[in-house]
Amino acid sequence: MSKFLSGKTCIVTGAARGIGKAVAVKYAQQGANVVIIDLNKEAIEAAAQDIESYGVSVLPLAVNVASAQELNAAFDKIESAYGTVDVLANCAGISVSKLLADLSEEEWERVFNVNLKSIFLLNNLAAKNMIKNGVKNGKIVSISSQASKIGEVGNGPYCASKAALNSLTQVFALELAEHGISVNSVCPGYVDTEMLREVLQKRSVVEGKAPDEYEKQLMAQVPMKRLASAEEIAEFMLFLSSEGANYITGTSMTIAGGKTII
Repeated sequence: MSKFLSGKTCIVTGAARGIGKAVAVKYAQQGANVVIIDLNKEAIEAAAQDIESYGVSVLPLAVNVASAQELNAAFDKIESAYGTVDVLANCAGISVSKLLADLSEEEWERVFNVNLKSIFLLNNLAAKNMIKNGVKNGKIVSISSQASKIGEVGNGPYCASKAALNSLTQVFALELAEHGISVNSVCPGYVDTEMLREVLQKRSVVEGKAPDEYEKQLMAQVPMKRLASAEEIAEFMLFLSSEGANYITGTSMTIAGGKTII
C-alpha cells in the first residue's frame, strides 16, 4: 500500500510531546521526511529517535518559534536538507492560568508571541518556499482550540490568541488560494496530554477546586464524557494535510466531543 506523503517534507512545531508529536508520527507513518521543532533540545532529540523508527528521515531542531531570527536560520537548515516544504503543522502553544486582573503584560505577550506571532512567521516562510518551488496543493494546518470559540475563566490570553489564530487562518487562506495552498486550523477540546494535566493543576487553583474535582466539572460539560486522545486530533490534522482536503481552506474545525454546542 502506497504512503501518500512519501518523498514529501512535513514540518511540525511543538513536536516534542502531545499533539505535535502525534502529528509528526502520523506524517512519518505516511512516509514523509519530518522536520520536528521544539524549544526543548533534549526532548526534541528524544522524539526524533522515536519517529526515526518508522524508517523516515527526521530533522530535529531546537528553536524558539517566537523568534524570527531563529526561524529564518531553521528554514535555511530545512531547505539545505530537503529543499521543498510540502506541509506545515503549527502545534506549538502555551497558556498561562491566571485571571486577567492578575496577568502581567509580559505573560500576555509571551502567550501571543508563541500562539500567534509564530504562526504569522512560520506560515510566511513555508508559503514562500512552496511558491518558489512550485508545490502543488501545499498544506498549512494549525492547532487552535475550542477556547477560541468559548471563553474560559483563567485562560484569557490563550482564548484571545487562538481566536486571533482562526482569523489569521482565514486571511492566509484567502491570500494563498491562488497558489493552491490550503490553510486551516483545528480546534480541539480537552485532549489527554501532559499540557492539559499541567493546566488542570494550575487552573483548578484559580477556580478554587482540587484538580480531580475540576476535571470532573469539565467532563460534565462534554456530551461524550471523555477526553480526546492526541492521536484523534492528529488523525484529522493528517486528513487536512492530504489530497482529500485540497478544496478545504480557511476553516477552523472543532473536535471537542460536543462541548461547544451546549
